[in-house]
Amino acid sequence: MIALALLRGVYALLAAIAIAFELVPWTREAFVKYGRTRGVGSGPPPAWTRLPCAEVVERFASATVPKNLFSQFYWVGAMAACLVLLDSLLGLWHVCSSNVHDSSFGLVHAFLGHIDTWAGHPAPQAVVRAAMDSRRLAAIAGLSMYTGHVLARLKETVCDQPATQARMHIGQYAVGMIFYIITPVAVVADAYCKHLWRPVSLWMIMAGTSLFVYASVHQWRCHHILFRLRRQQLARVSRQPQPAAAYALPSSDLFDYVSSPHYLCEILVYVSLWIATGCQAQTLLWVVLWTAVNLGITARESQLWYRRTFGHKFPQARRALVPFVW
Repeated sequence: MIALALLRGVYALLAAIAIAFELVPWTREAFVKYGRTRGVGSGPPPAWTRLPCAEVVERFASATVPKNLFSQFYWVGAMAACLVLLDSLLGLWHVCSSNVHDSSFGLVHAFLGHIDTWAGHPAPQAVVRAAMDSRRLAAIAGLSMYTGHVLARLKETVCDQPATQARMHIGQYAVGMIFYIITPVAVVADAYCKHLWRPVSLWMIMAGTSLFVYASVHQWRCHHILFRLRRQQLARVSRQPQPAAAYALPSSDLFDYVSSPHYLCEILVYVSLWIATGCQAQTLLWVVLWTAVNLGITARESQLWYRRTFGHKFPQARRALVPFVW
């Protein structure tokens, strides 16, 4: 399963790089932080300045783009997700209309099969010509939820979120693009390629869907709490142009328990997709791993920023990401 290994390797590599960069103060400041947590930093350590490529490294470290470009992630992600979903639905329609029970899932499935064949590891015939079973239903259910999630984030980013002057590193922009291009394929890849796939219980699909709805509703609420605060603080800054006036502590909903509930809900969204596959899609676990590492690092930086900015006003019992734990 070379195609699955490649997909999982991308998420594992991104998680490893994120952890490594977070451990070094200079790379944390230059490459990891973004938005309000991103500062000027102290520059690379003296040892770096003696390297022949020191100037190139410093220029790359200072290469940033507007954080408003987040909307491009969701434009690209929505198009990728819709195309993969359309391909899967057309594959299902072909099977139902022709009454053929050993047809492939579609073009994406064929593409993954060609990768394995090109690498000298052709998939078993039972996988290349997959039966119309619970794998197909689980894949389409998970992909439909993911597509709805990306479309909702696109709508929020374009229509609801106030503009910001914050910036992010260009490497973060590239990582975001990679993530939203390949993740629709990762959602369905195991259902397409795994030979041993147990039938998925309807209860598992319902449990995954319920968690997805719960996480999506609370993420929507938390995002709009932040949007409302942002608009209020922008209006206040216009009357009182001081840095401290630009920020306020969010409260209510899950903000009463953690500082970054929207990140927690994002992680739960991907966990719900995994549950909807009957907990069999191992590639989705790597998606969950990367999402948890990435947003966990960001939540930690946000928690430190809140404590520095608000001091004794910050609720001491409020955790960073996991209620009552961390």
